[in-house]
Formats: sequence, C-alpha cells, structure tokens
Amino acid sequence: MRTAAAVFLRLLIGGLFLWAGLSKLGSPLQTLAAVYSYQIVLPDLLASLVAAALPWMEILLGAALLAGIWLPVATGWTATLLLFFSVMTAQAWWRGLPMDCGCVDLSVLHPALAALTTPGGATLRNMVLLVLTALLAALARKKAAA
Repeated sequence: MRTAAAVFLRLLIGGLFLWAGLSKLGSPLQTLAAVYSYQIVLPDLLASLVAAALPWMEILLGAALLAGIWLPVATGWTATLLLFFSVMTAQAWWRGLPMDCGCVDLSVLHPALAALTTPGGATLRNMVLLVLTALLAALARKKAAA
C-alpha cells in the first residue's frame, strides 16, 4: 500500500512539475512577466535569471520524481520550491494583487480549476502539494530504511 501511495504521489507531483516547466519553456517573456507581476523588488538581471532557470528546475524535478530517482534530493528541492511559491502567492494574495500566478493552467482539465491560478487558489494548491511532497519524502525514507 505504501509503495502504491508513493508511486501515485510521484506521478501526481512529478507530472504537475513537468507540465509546469514545459508550459513555461515555450513562453519565456510570459514567465518573466509573471515574475514581475509579484511586484517584489528584484534587479532585472535576477528576475531574468529566475524566469530562465525556473522552467528547467521544474522539468528536472518533475522528471526525477516521475522516474523515482534521487528521491531525497528531488523531494527536498520540490518542497523548497513549493514553500517559496506558497510564500510568494500568499504575499500577492494578502496585498490584493490582481495577477495570474504564472502557474500551470489546470483549467484545461476543468473550467472550475481556473480558480487555482489566482493568488489565493495558488497558495492553497501549493500548500496541499507541499504536504503531499512531505508525505512522499516520508514514504521514500521509510522504503529506503527498510
């Protein structure tokens, strides 16, 4: 049962991260605009670096989770990114910024999921994914110890 749960979580989180990275890869200017839409003070060079590196980080982490390799590292970095995403979307929500989070557009699956691209919806989604990533890390740790 634990193995099935771990595989499900790897496929879910890894698939979302891979999808998110690939969707950003084809639109670097849109990704940069999303970085700026959070209205935090960043030098242009740093904002450009974040916009260029983020898709590749998401693709690498998604692929590692899907393949089930480097799980301690992959879950650690995935959790770190999700915590960062949660803080960023929460501050945008708190400040009432009228923005799209720059996240993967889940409304292609169902129109109601468009709410998850708002700052409040994205914060909730990121927190749920963070908990699921922590659960995956715990399951992977138990499997490695066994």
